[in-house]
Amino acid sequence: MVDARDDRARRNIATALCNQLITTACGIVTLRVLLASFGSEAYGICASITQFLSYIMLLESGIGGGARTALAEAGIELYPGVSGSVARAKLYVPLAQHDMCEVSAVYNAIRRFFYYVAAAFVAYSVLLGLTYHDLAGVTLYSGPYIFALVLTIGLSTLAKYMGGLANLTLIVADQRQYVNNCIMIAAAIVNAAAVVLLTQLKTQLLWVKLGSSLIFAVRPLLYRLYVKKHYPLPKAGKASAVLDQKWTGIGQHIAYFLHMNTDIVLLTLFADVNLVAVYAVYNLVISSMRAIVGSLSSGMEAKFGELIAKGRLDRLRHAFWRYQTLIVSATVVLFSCMGTLIVPFVRLYTKGITDADYMQPAFALILLMAEGVNCMMLPYSSLPAAANRFRQTRWGAYGEAAINVILSCALIHWRPLIGVALGTLSATVFRSVYYMAYSGRHILHIPLSKLLVRFAAAAALLGVLAAAGCRLLQGIAIDNYFQWVLWGLATLSAVGAPTAFYCWKRLREAKYETDSDRK
Repeated sequence: MVDARDDRARRNIATALCNQLITTACGIVTLRVLLASFGSEAYGICASITQFLSYIMLLESGIGGGARTALAEAGIELYPGVSGSVARAKLYVPLAQHDMCEVSAVYNAIRRFFYYVAAAFVAYSVLLGLTYHDLAGVTLYSGPYIFALVLTIGLSTLAKYMGGLANLTLIVADQRQYVNNCIMIAAAIVNAAAVVLLTQLKTQLLWVKLGSSLIFAVRPLLYRLYVKKHYPLPKAGKASAVLDQKWTGIGQHIAYFLHMNTDIVLLTLFADVNLVAVYAVYNLVISSMRAIVGSLSSGMEAKFGELIAKGRLDRLRHAFWRYQTLIVSATVVLFSCMGTLIVPFVRLYTKGITDADYMQPAFALILLMAEGVNCMMLPYSSLPAAANRFRQTRWGAYGEAAINVILSCALIHWRPLIGVALGTLSATVFRSVYYMAYSGRHILHIPLSKLLVRFAAAAALLGVLAAAGCRLLQGIAIDNYFQWVLWGLATLSAVGAPTAFYCWKRLREAKYETDSDRK
């Protein structure tokens, strides 16, 4: 069984990396095509509508699926947070024990729950379609057109709730993310081709978004077919008795959701949709790097959950150190390179688009640091979820959401983009320290000082490298993508070689960590 788990982990990581590279490339193509064809305001409206529609996820209550929040415009899925953790945590033990009756009980609870969420989503979409035109002060399109656009963008989400999330939760909990990765690769490629083709045919924005929604609506059907073929699920009893810690899951899910979805909503309400487009461009690149780092942790929570369920503390520590070393090393390399190259890339990427100011180096650096810290804490935040410790860690999630919302609201009137980025960074640092303290003391039994020193050193190194690289290229003209790639390779070599050596050395030493952790 251990060999099978390790084999799945390798497949998860390999397919996740391919998924993120392909979906990132497709997302970059489609975003550029949409900006060039329809302008910053139109794209900002679509991104804002998608963000408002995602607020229906509050009804998921921290219970539902293993699916990730979709960045529909780019066809990229982000790394999952609290959503689905309660259900996944309940599945780890019965899956490890091959108790298909209990698995079926949890599965049926999730599926029944999302039928109600789907009904609520339809009502919410209609309400948003009727009010968004006036709420966002849209002048580019008429009210009926915005109404149709909202319903069109929401179509793929409705399909997800009707049949996708329950199946995907089971697939993810069983450490079979490679199934989702392969489906996502195919969907991203088909979507990018469809967007390019439709825009070349001078199709209206509404029909372009409808094409994308229909393509992504096919995914839930594929998840259902896979589960039906590979999991013999007997009928279970009442679902309401299956999911404990539900109310704690509700609170943590709402807190996590508010933290992750504050920025675009605040920019829509207190700034303008052109700034939403600027935010979306930078966030596309940064979230893509975050997703690539997240792909290295594919199956990490399921692995931790299995080891915790079996009481194998030494193996848990060993797995933790390996994941932590790998993820921190990848974060430092990718995010420091991105800090150097992101502004020159955006300058080339938005060349010829003059309806918004896309040159925002300070905002890029702050948002980059926030997501870099978020990546470094992935092993720490996965441990409480794997151990089903939602109630014990709820104040970390609540504090993160409160800090982000309060600081962002206070600073957005000063400088909108930088204000929301500072709110996100401050909240992420708080959550990192909180989860680090809890995981070290109550799960790993490792002193906080040992974890904190490593975390602070890695974060400081990332900040210094990103800021130095950004400053270095400010006075250098990069006129085309070929020059940008050359600078990228030089930066990657300078940062990647020593980091790769350090990572290799630490991974070899990881097996000795368990002996010293108790000291």
